[in-house]
Amino acid sequence: MKLGSFCVDGRTSFGVVRDDGVVDLGRRVDAPSLRTLLDDGMAAAAEHADAPADYAIDEVKWLPPISDPTHIIGIGLNTRSHFEETAQVMKRAPGDYPKYPRLFMRSPLSLVGHGESLFVPTVSEQLDYEGEIALVIGKRCRNVAEAQALEYVAGITAANDGSIRDYQFHSTQNTAGKNFFASGAIGPWIVTCDELGNLDDLTLTSKVNGELRQTLTMDDLIFSFARLISYISEIYQLEPGDIILTGSPAGVGVLKSNWLKEGDQIQINIPKLGTLVNKIAKAK
Repeated sequence: MKLGSFCVDGRTSFGVVRDDGVVDLGRRVDAPSLRTLLDDGMAAAAEHADAPADYAIDEVKWLPPISDPTHIIGIGLNTRSHFEETAQVMKRAPGDYPKYPRLFMRSPLSLVGHGESLFVPTVSEQLDYEGEIALVIGKRCRNVAEAQALEYVAGITAANDGSIRDYQFHSTQNTAGKNFFASGAIGPWIVTCDELGNLDDLTLTSKVNGELRQTLTMDDLIFSFARLISYISEIYQLEPGDIILTGSPAGVGVLKSNWLKEGDQIQINIPKLGTLVNKIAKAK
């Protein structure tokens, strides 16, 4: 299934996304949000998945698929290509990959949904993009063995782990640069693992104004999805609806000062999922 959250007629809801439209589960099940539905095991979603569509896909305003996650956890420098392209600038030896994942947190208000604007803040012009595959946790877990880690994934979605680069480099921590209001995006919806097949076959591309900037394949990851979940679960009690941003490939804008500017459009595509599209606006 494809599952998303949206706003329509002034009301927030969530539902099953199909080619012919959206089935509004918020009207049909006793759950306040998609996160709660994941926690209940999604049986209610399957029960109503074939109901008549309530809205066309373009009739709703898309929200981040999980509007109320307990944790949004980012992973820095988790692809070989991005590590290598930044090695000289960051004064690291090529191939000297980290021994452990580099974790940071994002605020829910730093991410918008599909079709919404990302904002260049008033205090900086250095809004950069990072196309990533985001894992959505489906079951509570702690201290998960790597061999069982993927059993706790409900599905994936696309993400733009947008960064305000000068603020990111104000210190050795990523927090400031990764948490500006509406600086990143996620969506348009979640596709569940049963529709994805082998996760090792996933790919992602990022385009700015139609120009290909990034291509990601799973062999580029330094730490696999399973390794990330296992490691993170040593630290956090992961909850249904938690989001893990798994890392961006080479091609980010910072090395050429290709900052996103007002009027630009960024598209992040994952086959079998769809395309996350956002335009860039100037904050007021």
